[in-house]
Amino acid sequence: MRGAEEKSEVGHGEPTKILVVDDEEIVLKFACDALRSQGHLVKGALSAPEALKRIKEEKYDFILTDIKMPEMDGVELIKAVHEINPTIGALFMTGYASLDTAKEAIQEGAYDYILKPFDLHEIRSAVADAIRKRRKVREDARGEELSRLSDLHKILYTAGDKKGLLRWSLGFAIMQCNLNVGSIIFWNEKTSELELFLCQDLSKNLFQETKIAVDEEKIRKWLLMEDVLQTKNPQEHPILSQLQDLPSFAPIINTIFQEGYEVISIPIRKGGRTYGLLSLKGPSPQMRVSEADLKLLTIIAIQTAISIENLSLLEESRRSYQELEKLQEQMIGLESMAAKGRASAEIGHELNNYLTVILGNFQLFSRSMDKGDLASLRKYVSVIGANLEKTGKFVDGLLDFSRLKSEKTECNINELIEKTFLFVSPQNRFKNINFKKELKEEIQPVVVDSGQIQQVLYNLLNNAADAMGKRTGEGGTITIGTDYDKIEKMVHIWVKDTGYGMSEKVMKGIFKDGFTTKKLGHGIGLSICKKIIDNHKGDIEVESKLNQGTTFRVKLPCHPRP
Repeated sequence: MRGAEEKSEVGHGEPTKILVVDDEEIVLKFACDALRSQGHLVKGALSAPEALKRIKEEKYDFILTDIKMPEMDGVELIKAVHEINPTIGALFMTGYASLDTAKEAIQEGAYDYILKPFDLHEIRSAVADAIRKRRKVREDARGEELSRLSDLHKILYTAGDKKGLLRWSLGFAIMQCNLNVGSIIFWNEKTSELELFLCQDLSKNLFQETKIAVDEEKIRKWLLMEDVLQTKNPQEHPILSQLQDLPSFAPIINTIFQEGYEVISIPIRKGGRTYGLLSLKGPSPQMRVSEADLKLLTIIAIQTAISIENLSLLEESRRSYQELEKLQEQMIGLESMAAKGRASAEIGHELNNYLTVILGNFQLFSRSMDKGDLASLRKYVSVIGANLEKTGKFVDGLLDFSRLKSEKTECNINELIEKTFLFVSPQNRFKNINFKKELKEEIQPVVVDSGQIQQVLYNLLNNAADAMGKRTGEGGTITIGTDYDKIEKMVHIWVKDTGYGMSEKVMKGIFKDGFTTKKLGHGIGLSICKKIIDNHKGDIEVESKLNQGTTFRVKLPCHPRP
């Protein structure tokens, strides 16, 4: 049935509400009955004042009105109706058709213009066509609204700071509602200041910003505001009325509140907390902002509040991350100092080894001198000289190690490895170790704390020597190599030994604090090594099998990761 189709085309099955206005009772009854028979909810009014009263009391989808009526004609009535409800659809009927009245009807957005006398089919068809047109308009509006919301999401997502966010939100709200003037007032709780963003003319990109220190008590009423406010009187405004005497606030009052213009204010609010207030000056003294635009403005305000909250969380997380990095640096420094203290006993032991050899050979030198044994004298002098040279190299390396800097600088990792070897090679713990270097020449530079990376290398070499039973003189081979991964843009360093390897259980725990398999620890520990490499945005991995040796692999980015 045609009536069922009409009903289903409006409001998704809900009956269409129509107000019919005509000063002739017979015509009014005929039109009402004709439309009711199609399933519409219809009410009638015999005059324009009665119609306006009904419009204020109820919400209608359409108004069908005669043009020629006493007190107020149909065109003037529709103008007054649109002041109350801008979304209502209008249809006109008249027995006195003229070009001028037709033009006026079209200007007021009439869906149709019906000439009297009309029959049942004409009035039903006119309303059915209006319903279909209205449905199409609403569908197009929904599509446009989704597009606008998508644009809003993109704008708010790309805003990197609060100032940019508020300015973008204000400009977007003004533009989407085809307005030109507006403001956002933001309450900065930390500084007890109102931050004002005023757009004096969007077409000329005229924006003004200022801050005002205020007592929170003065704006408490505004902070509790939840609903949209529409007013033409500054005295009715919860915040403007409180601050209109402040000189800094005068530009907003004078720009937004102009005689006859309505001001729309929407709280920027989320989760019971008010962040600010979005206020726009209406289009003209005769026009109000549409329901669709009010809905959009409310969504903009909510999305702005969410974005402000997200920005605050982001800033807080950035600060926390910076604090964490500082604490990590301090922790590494403290643990490295403690580790160096633990290593001092072994360093002293190495020096004593050299001094013992030198002292012993001096004693033998004295005896040989008494005997006049020149051959022995030459031998002892040679041994003393060699050990003095080793001691010098060891001390030079130790001094280099103690002067480590905390700044990260660009360096060549191969050169850093060579410097580390100058420090470790003279030490007694490595005397039975065979070293192999597989350093790739075409290596990319890295930005690192060279001292901390040397500490890592020193610890890995010590662990490798321990694994090969260096204390019992068993010896073995340590291979240290470098490479460059072009895909990951990472420099790789590996330290491989031919020691007794590790079990799966040991490998799972080696990077944990306090984990050790040694009776006497030395160096800075693998847990500190991992923290150092993590601090460089790198990785450290281990591969090992019992009785098949161990390989540690360190990966460092060529440039610091964000």
